Amino acid sequence: MPTTLPASYRVLRDRKAYHRCHILLMDEENPTAAIEVDGNYYSFFRVVNEPDRVAQLIDRLTRKSNAQVMVTEIPKGYALWVHEPDARLHSLRRKTPVLSSKSLASPEQALEMLTSDREYLPCQIQVPDLDKPLTGINYYGKLYSLLRIVRDEKQARELSQRLHKKGNRCLISSSAYGYSVWVLEPDGKAI
Repeated sequence: MPTTLPASYRVLRDRKAYHRCHILLMDEENPTAAIEVDGNYYSFFRVVNEPDRVAQLIDRLTRKSNAQVMVTEIPKGYALWVHEPDARLHSLRRKTPVLSSKSLASPEQALEMLTSDREYLPCQIQVPDLDKPLTGINYYGKLYSLLRIVRDEKQARELSQRLHKKGNRCLISSSAYGYSVWVLEPDGKAI
C-alpha cells in the first residue's frame, strides 16, 4: 500500500499556501469551515488517513460532480476540501498578532488566567483537522481546546507564553489536578 499520494494530486503541506476561514454557502444558514487558496474557497469535506482512500474519494468527487478538490496534509492524515464557487467569506482565521516585549510592561500581561470555573462552560469541540472531539471550554462565546495539564503555575505560564509567541491565544485555569492550558479553536464547533 503506498504511503504517499501520487504526484498528480496537489497536496498543500505548507500552512502558508492556504488560509483557514469560514464561508457562507447559498443554501446554508450557518458558516462552514473552509480554506482559501489563490482567492478560491474550498469547504471542508472529510479527513482520511490512507492515501489510497484519498485518491478514491478525489476520483469519485471529480467524476460524479466535476468538483475541484484540494488536499491539505495534517497530523491525522489528509483533509479534503471541495471548491465552492458561489461561497462568500464569513470570517478569515488570522493569527493573533504577537506582542513584542517592548509593547508590554510585562510578558505576564499576555496571559489570561481564569480565576473561577464559573467563568467558562466545559464542552466537547469538533475541529476540521481531527476525527475525534476535543475536551474544551466555551469562554465568552469562544471555544478553547485543552492542550495540557501541568503541575504548577510557572509551567503553565511558560507554555502559554511560548504558544502566544507563535500567534496562539491561550487561557489558563486551575483545578485540583493542576493548571490547564487551553488554546483558542476559531474553527471549532461545540458538540
